[in-house]
Amino acid sequence: MTQKWLLPIDGSDTSLNAVRWVADNAKALRETPELHLINIQAALPSDIGRFINAETIKEFHLENGMKALAAARDELAAAGLSPALHVLIGDPAAGITDFAASHGCTQIVIGTRGHSGLTGTLLGSVAMKLVHHAKVPVLLVR
Repeated sequence: MTQKWLLPIDGSDTSLNAVRWVADNAKALRETPELHLINIQAALPSDIGRFINAETIKEFHLENGMKALAAARDELAAAGLSPALHVLIGDPAAGITDFAASHGCTQIVIGTRGHSGLTGTLLGSVAMKLVHHAKVPVLLVR
């Protein structure tokens, strides 16, 4: 069975740490996993639709999502890996877990800033939500 790894990317250096880990380690496996990069865009306020048509909003989210994914895609390509790119809109943790379930992902690999204790609790990180709610293993890369 081919492994399917999901890498949530927000465009930060932290998310690129996970990409670098995959680039360094995926080749050591018997079979290179199928890679999916995902960027979750925050939904715009609903009343913006009164001023901008839905197609323009969709293009806005897609363009910003692809910009956020570009560096991760390029790093993986330099390592000889070809990820699929996905841009969604909504809550990051829910979007990632739903995508992983619906696409048969076998692992989520996510970079973490390393906040713990009170800071982590107050920030309510996406990584911590994934650890609690994902139905597949979550690998945290610092």
